[in-house]
Amino acid sequence: MRIMRGLLWKEWRQYGWIFGLAFIVISLEPVLVPISYWIYRVGDRADAWSYGIKAILAPGLSTTETTAMIVAVLLAALMLAGERGGGLNYLASTPVSRRQIIEAKFISGSLALAAIMAAISLFLLIAGHLLPAQYSTREVLLWSVLTTAALLCLFSLALLVASFSRGVLSSALFTAVIMAAPWMLASQILYMIRLFCQVSAVLELKARYIATYLFIPDYISRDGRYIWNSNPVIDRVAPDYPLEVVILLLAALLFLGLAIKIFEKNPLERQGELLLFGNFKQIGLLFFSFLGAMGWAGEVGTSLLSFLAYFFVMWLGIYLAMVLIVRIMAWVLQNR
Repeated sequence: MRIMRGLLWKEWRQYGWIFGLAFIVISLEPVLVPISYWIYRVGDRADAWSYGIKAILAPGLSTTETTAMIVAVLLAALMLAGERGGGLNYLASTPVSRRQIIEAKFISGSLALAAIMAAISLFLLIAGHLLPAQYSTREVLLWSVLTTAALLCLFSLALLVASFSRGVLSSALFTAVIMAAPWMLASQILYMIRLFCQVSAVLELKARYIATYLFIPDYISRDGRYIWNSNPVIDRVAPDYPLEVVILLLAALLFLGLAIKIFEKNPLERQGELLLFGNFKQIGLLFFSFLGAMGWAGEVGTSLLSFLAYFFVMWLGIYLAMVLIVRIMAWVLQNR
């Protein structure tokens, strides 16, 4: 416990100002905008100040929620990948275990996000109680609990990615790709299947229903979690708040466990490459070339056999082209 308290104190001293900045950025629309309404008395109606808050609490992603997700990802990237090559290498060489390092970062970052959401929610509850408002207490509480759980899950996922990423930018980008992968893969696979055989609406609905539970932003949008196909909306997921909060928290713990396992095997002296999985850069190139080849082959293939032939040729070609581009860029940067 003494070591953990020391690590948590270190995280607070190092990132306290970033936590404060995160609060300002996330609370810009739900807190600062209403305050400006009160100061300048904008609008004719007494509840005009709550228009923007009602839009945040309503189904669908708002600017505040999108900003909060970006902040959660960047926060995890800064706290782990951002320290690579600096204080993190020194800390890993001390008697402190790598498990304790990850746990301290997870606890401090999660507490910061939870505190930010709690402060914003408390402001909304007090303001809605004292002044006429277009939203209810129930709306605030449901939004607060589910959004907080989603942000904690996303922060844990970003921490997992940061455990094997080289820098802040690469960590954030890889997190975005992994987060979007369920929808990308589901849409691509269903598109490929529809090219060569008939897909029943029931099968497609089930596939996209599963994908919506694997896509973290869908939890935040709640009633706006529509399931799409090539036509207009075919169904939408009714929110089950207790179930979804449990799923998100369990996923956060799973990502944390994976982050600990990977970080314990990560040779920091090799610029963040994974000893367990080899060169992660190559894995990323293979993944992006796979997606590109699948989409391209689907455009030119006229049968399943021709699709497979085009796919493997294009996969190899795109991969080799990307490797060549990466090496040229590395050579240019090295010889600047």
